[in-house]
Amino acid sequence: MDTLTHLPALTTQRLHIRPLRVTDAQAVQSMTNHRVITECVHFLPTPFDHTAALKLLENQKSGRDLFWGAWLTTSSTLVAIIGTHLHGATELEIGYWVNPVFQRQGIAQEATSALIQALRHNFSERQIIAECRPANVPSSALLQKLGFTPTHQDGLRPGRKKFIFKN
Repeated sequence: MDTLTHLPALTTQRLHIRPLRVTDAQAVQSMTNHRVITECVHFLPTPFDHTAALKLLENQKSGRDLFWGAWLTTSSTLVAIIGTHLHGATELEIGYWVNPVFQRQGIAQEATSALIQALRHNFSERQIIAECRPANVPSSALLQKLGFTPTHQDGLRPGRKKFIFKN
């Protein structure tokens, strides 16, 4: 398949995960506008303002890039964003960021794990990959906990290494 837009919303124990829409721009801006996020995710400007949020969400029109919001089911608070990106005909990349207030609470693992299962079901012919800076030990550990293996190859982005999903 050449589009991510047909995937359904997902629900986990604590989260509702769905594709982000332009109408979510304010929530995306509020959640993302933290230096600990924008300085790690190379395509996010600092500060991350409303215009940047709109641009991020409007760039999904091709269906080859789709950002998912992970919302707490108890309060409808956006706590994480997972990006999914089709590369060529054989790879599907995931990446994520979590509101600093909610980091180290298992949010990224819960949301990304659920999304990986849906991606495996719908894109079985594609290799799921991720990229991570070697210095980002928590993210590297999470990727490995999710079933990714480091390849020790350079990623597409500067300073990042490629991981391949093996489960």
